[in-house]
Amino acid sequence: MKWKYKIDHQVKAMDEIYSIAVELSNKNGPYRIAIAGGSDIVCLEGLNLGRERGLIEPILVGHQGNIIESLEKLGLNYHDWMIYSEKEAHNSAQKAARLVTSGMADILMRGKLLARDFFRALLDPKLELRDHDDFWTNIVVFEIEGIDRLIFLTDPAVVTHTDIPGRLRIIQNVTEFAAFLGVTAPKVSLLAAVESVTPGMPVSLEEAAIAKMSERGQFPKGVLVDGPLSLDLSVDPESVKKKGLDSPVAGYADILVVNNINIGNVLFKSLVTLCGAKSASTIVGPEFPIILTSRSESPENILYSIALAIMMVGRKD
Repeated sequence: MKWKYKIDHQVKAMDEIYSIAVELSNKNGPYRIAIAGGSDIVCLEGLNLGRERGLIEPILVGHQGNIIESLEKLGLNYHDWMIYSEKEAHNSAQKAARLVTSGMADILMRGKLLARDFFRALLDPKLELRDHDDFWTNIVVFEIEGIDRLIFLTDPAVVTHTDIPGRLRIIQNVTEFAAFLGVTAPKVSLLAAVESVTPGMPVSLEEAAIAKMSERGQFPKGVLVDGPLSLDLSVDPESVKKKGLDSPVAGYADILVVNNINIGNVLFKSLVTLCGAKSASTIVGPEFPIILTSRSESPENILYSIALAIMMVGRKD
């Protein structure tokens, strides 16, 4: 996807992403979001925030009775919402996707569907959403108290496990996306349990090889990659001083890359549920924004994901 919105500085706070979304909605009118499995309570709370503020017009796709029941639980009048009835989960995901590809909606969102079922439906060859060379990844953007920049995490939801070529594709996706938010010289940390290269820990060998590629200038200009690095050494300068580590990335990483979905998902949910981080989650690779949030997130974080998706759409031609 070629993101239309252009920015001339580094975005450092979620409220700035939200402000950009408000600016775009004021210029272009509300953006339409097609939600597959539109009966999810938390999802609806976030959507209602965006709807009340004039950012979006939600289109709820799914079991009509369940959607109406969820809206009534929230004290919302279902007559005020667009509902497309589809009882079967697989079909609801495909119907929501077709609303976007047909131009009836701008953004796709997962509601009350398991991630695997959602993506299984989207990757059905009949939909023709992904070309052979496309590489879809989940990127979550965080604002964390005490850190003066946004942190990008990938991949906590889509790519289950990656070898070195797959990791390189992930790095390409996330560095391009970081540049979209003004991070033109990103520092990329390849996460591991330790910072030492350990033969008994294969991931450390893979990450060291990728780091060597960075050292030899094999990444785009401005992109610095190092690993293996532990989480503390990635983002905490004091930990780096204590250990005396010499690294162009350590302590100041913008991007955290994991080698499997288990590590990424645990880290994502830890930051949100235990640390209260503000977050916005998206899928990079498709021709349109896909919002993928967790049921453990707050309505406010869902609103940030919506704002990020609006920014990705940019102007409406």
